[in-house]
Parts: sequence; structure tokens; C-alpha cells
Amino acid sequence: MLEVLTDPNGFFNRKINHDIEWKTPLIIMAVLAVIGAISAYTVTMKIMGALPEEAAAFAGIGAVFGIIGAIIGIFFMWILYSAVFYIISLVFHGEGDFKRVMEFVSYGFIPNIAGSIVSLYFTNKVFSNIDFSMTDPQLLQEAILSDPSMRIAGILGIIFLLWSANIWMFGLMYSRNLSFKNSAMTVGIPVLIYILYTLLNLKLLGV
Repeated sequence: MLEVLTDPNGFFNRKINHDIEWKTPLIIMAVLAVIGAISAYTVTMKIMGALPEEAAAFAGIGAVFGIIGAIIGIFFMWILYSAVFYIISLVFHGEGDFKRVMEFVSYGFIPNIAGSIVSLYFTNKVFSNIDFSMTDPQLLQEAILSDPSMRIAGILGIIFLLWSANIWMFGLMYSRNLSFKNSAMTVGIPVLIYILYTLLNLKLLGV
């Protein structure tokens, strides 16, 4: 399976000749869901721990909702990415089953596993230095986004996303029977939009 990280073209070239298989994709997304749940729990507890005692009493409830939201969010993201790629590929007359697209898109999330672990480390570092006693949500948001660790996490996240995009391009090329150029455009458009959005949020574009 790790071959998809170094030779996605060869990996999907062989994989397309096999029946659709859900075990590995579900394991990949489940691992991401666990990391997301840990991250949500960590962040929620840090926020609640800085609140007044009467509000902190609800920390457990907030953590549970955070964990559930993180797990649902990961699987929703899997479906969303697959749907976006599938719809854009229609412009290039792509042909292929949506289930096959979902299967191949899941492999593109493997770099996200490492990315999520790195992000968890930096997020934990950021939230350890934030003063949650600030009452102005805007000031709190600016404090979080201006933290150097958050910017490092954002830049590393973009690097891992580009790695994922490389895998998705080959995955879409085979699952939707596209030329590499059309597959690159199918994946590149939403990925570029997301990268620009991230850079703007991190105030790295000077806009």
C-alpha cells in the first residue's frame, strides 16, 4: 500500500484491474478519524480548562461533541473531496464509477495521517500559549492565527496537501479514465483554491 506514496502511477495502474475494495480505504479514514478525535479532545479540554469553573464543568460534554464532530467530519470530507473531483471531471468527459473514485481518493489521504500528527503537535503548542480569558472573539482568533507555530503548521499542511494532490491526480486519471493533464486540472482547481484560502487566513499573501 505504501507504494502509492512513491509510485502512484504504477499503484493505480494495477489497482484499476482489481475489484473495488473497501477495507483499506476505511482503515485509512478511520486512522484519520482517530487522530482528528484526539486533536478535538485536546483543543476542547485546553479551552474549557481556561474558562471559569462553572463553564469548565461542561468540558466533558464539549469534548464528546468535539470527538463526534471530528469523526463525522473526516468521513464527510472523504465524500466531499470525491464528489468535487467527480463533478469537475465531468467537464473533461470522465468515465468511471463514483465508488471507484472514493476508493482511489482515500489513498490520497495517507499523507494526511502524518500531516495530522504534525498539526496536532503544533496545535497543542499554540493552544498552550493562548490566553482564553480574552472576551473579544476577533482578538482571540487573531492571536491564534498570528502564532508562529500555527503558521508553521499551516505551511506543513500545504506541503502534505500537495503530496496528496499528486496521488489524487493519478487516482482520478485511472478511476475516471482521464488524461494526466485533465486529471491534474480536476484535482488542481479545488486544491489551489484551498491553498489560497489557507494562505489568506495565515496572512502569508500580504493581502
